[in-house]
Amino acid sequence: MDGARTGRRRRWYTAGVTAVLVAALGQAVAVDQAAGSAPAAGSVVTVDSAHPSGRMPGDFVGLSYEMRELSAQCLTGDCTGNFAADRGDLVALLKNLGVSNVRIAGNQLDRDTLWVPAGQQPPDPLPSWTADVVTPTDIARLDGVLRRTGWKAEVGINLAHYDPALAADEAHTLASILGPRLAGVECGNEPNHYASNGYRTAPYGFAQHQQDWEACAALVGDSPIAAPDLSSPTSTVDWFDQFAQAERDRVAMLTIHNYTGATTIAQLLSPEIRASELANVAPQLATARALGIPIRLDETNSAVGGGIEGVSDVYASALWAMDYNLTMAQAGFAGLNFHGGFGVCGEPLFNGKYQRYTPICAATAQDEQDKIYTAAPEYYGLYMASQLASGRFLPVTVSSDHNVTAYAVRGDDERTRIAVIEKDDTSGPAVPVSIEVGGRDATASVVHLTGSALDSADGVAVQGATVDRHGRLDPKRPDRVRARHGTVNLDVASGSAVIVTLDR
Repeated sequence: MDGARTGRRRRWYTAGVTAVLVAALGQAVAVDQAAGSAPAAGSVVTVDSAHPSGRMPGDFVGLSYEMRELSAQCLTGDCTGNFAADRGDLVALLKNLGVSNVRIAGNQLDRDTLWVPAGQQPPDPLPSWTADVVTPTDIARLDGVLRRTGWKAEVGINLAHYDPALAADEAHTLASILGPRLAGVECGNEPNHYASNGYRTAPYGFAQHQQDWEACAALVGDSPIAAPDLSSPTSTVDWFDQFAQAERDRVAMLTIHNYTGATTIAQLLSPEIRASELANVAPQLATARALGIPIRLDETNSAVGGGIEGVSDVYASALWAMDYNLTMAQAGFAGLNFHGGFGVCGEPLFNGKYQRYTPICAATAQDEQDKIYTAAPEYYGLYMASQLASGRFLPVTVSSDHNVTAYAVRGDDERTRIAVIEKDDTSGPAVPVSIEVGGRDATASVVHLTGSALDSADGVAVQGATVDRHGRLDPKRPDRVRARHGTVNLDVASGSAVIVTLDR
């Protein structure tokens, strides 16, 4: 590419990043920084009810898993087909988050998963790279979960170790078993790492990948396709753009991965990380918008490599997850899929990584076998974000001397819900918050997300309730407050979040 065209592209992407940040961050947080002004005693949240903007999709808050989690036959560790509707509490845990979306692919899709058609036995010996076997029985088990919950799924086909006959059989199986519950077929995972992982010889960029991907996509038939599933969004802008332009008529959804770069709680909850999370994927969002194609962050979480102990697995991650979901939804993403695993909380997985960032995990090895999972702190943040429900975002500004963000959604049920997230340390005093919504006097309900300390996994609750061993979350009755002359005044505990729902 010549220098002039490169310069134009960089200027275009810079403008796109700026526009997205202004739209998403500027509306949600506008801190009063007037020179010489005294800091506010609390926080003022102003909701512009007259100018609704982009949508909050009902299926925004999703989950992501490795292909191995489907398998009932693997060569490393225990493998019993974790997506099961007739055992454990997974169905209840998913239902708590509403009707949403699960993506199943990950590194193991390409690295070590072999598809075996119905009525066939795995080859003997298995290919040297194989560690997991997935069959139509596993897809049927997944379908049982989807039917019970109303969720849809994206499911991957191995592209790194590509076999056209097996790919065609899997594509047919996904379509015939999952039907309308199949949100997308994914051909491969993170192809930008194929050369470094030894799956392809270098150089391997978009031009080489396009041939591989189109061979797989041709076998998918009429099923929706989600792609290109790239990682490292800041280093794959050109690849993503080229793919989207070339395959715009073949994909139902564009996908990209994004992980937060924070290593401490202070960083995780900082305005700087919040801005960088969005800036990292703003070019891809701008491309998707220009082409009119929905885009999901179909693999995302607080840190790569399974997460960070004391950061990704404590209460701070709940506040972050709620904020991150709503930031990306307001920016225009169609959804987020938080990556995780069903293993024992905090213990090494089959690949040596730890269960630090997963939204749900098993408390003990026996619970893992029984498919009884516990809600990690992050899960509660996902739950809170899901409670804003589908609707249209309302512009919000915040004036505060605290680490506060806020969002408002006018729901499809005509109710206005305002989320306020206070991200200072829990040891601080409660923060007085005034929410200016306009209109006449009314009443409102308030639901709280609380925890004992930012660096602890203990005591995380929604309106005093925690997830029980049946996967149920039954918050206590919401608090009631009055909106007087269009303003709701309440105290928000330091290091907590609330959702205020105005009565119709």
